Amino acid sequence: MLQKTTGQKQKTLMCFLLALAFIFLAPTTPLTAAPDDSRMSELRNEAQKEGKVVFYTSFVLQDAMTFVDRFQKKYPFIKVELIRLSNTQIFNRMLTEQRAKKTSADVITCKGDAMHMIQKVGLLDKYVSPERRFYADGFKDKEGFWTDVYPTVHSVVYNTRLVPATEAPTSYQDLLKPRWKGKIGINPNNYMWAEALMQIMGREAALKYLEALARQNPIYRDGGTLNIILTAAGEVAMAVSVNANLVEKEKVKGAPVEWARIKPYFGDLHPIALVNRAPHPSAGKLFIDFFLSQEGQELMVQLGNVPARKGLKSRIVNSEEITPLDPALGERLEYYQKLMKQLFSKNS
Repeated sequence: MLQKTTGQKQKTLMCFLLALAFIFLAPTTPLTAAPDDSRMSELRNEAQKEGKVVFYTSFVLQDAMTFVDRFQKKYPFIKVELIRLSNTQIFNRMLTEQRAKKTSADVITCKGDAMHMIQKVGLLDKYVSPERRFYADGFKDKEGFWTDVYPTVHSVVYNTRLVPATEAPTSYQDLLKPRWKGKIGINPNNYMWAEALMQIMGREAALKYLEALARQNPIYRDGGTLNIILTAAGEVAMAVSVNANLVEKEKVKGAPVEWARIKPYFGDLHPIALVNRAPHPSAGKLFIDFFLSQEGQELMVQLGNVPARKGLKSRIVNSEEITPLDPALGERLEYYQKLMKQLFSKNS
């Protein structure tokens, strides 16, 4: 009797151990992947029914078309209608559509300050893409309305034939040297550069610095790309308030320019978001997922931009090295516009 009882206990123990082994050793991939697979299958089916996504963007047109082409190869059942507008035009067009109760856009990308104002007036819908977990705080909002697709890094461009590498600016204070008076260009459109200076130097010190820079008689020309071209042509020795990614693109073309590695690096965000009452919401979500995915962000690198996604490298800087400017600072945009104009427009 004792032997029979002992045998039963051993058999029970063996079954228990086998059950534990099954739990801990069984492949977990199907269990963890199933919800994502189910979500993607459902999203694809709904997007296929919609068959279209309307995309408003301030992204460089050629780059935007590259993304659209890649997306449509991946999802040939979705047609993308691309509409290239300025940041202000996107905001105004969406306001007009809201008042007319006729929403056209599904997805938008624009500068962070413009995106904040668009969100503030209720024109965005929350969409927490599963790709958002690969983006650091500061590159996405806390509520789930937007996620950055690429930041642009504020910097100084200089002509490598006129400014040897040993004399390139290593700080913004270097621009105040007497030898550079009248030889600096400035882009007044990059208003948030003023805010970056305030974060670096402190508000009062930054205002004094901008006043000192104005006394250097910088040449006032609208547009970062124009200032880089003028620098490459030797019209000026260097230019301030331009973006490093634009400098890199001109370097690829053979222009004699380089950008100064002035730290800390501050960057403007360019988020992507789903529009409130989007006509094609599922296609829009699939489109956003693509932009934020590893594949989409690697394409961003190929186009010469800084990817916002963690863990990816670019020839400029990596997102982990950048302090993103809060898009909510866009509420002070008029102040920065007025400040830059008052200080520098006399040299236009």
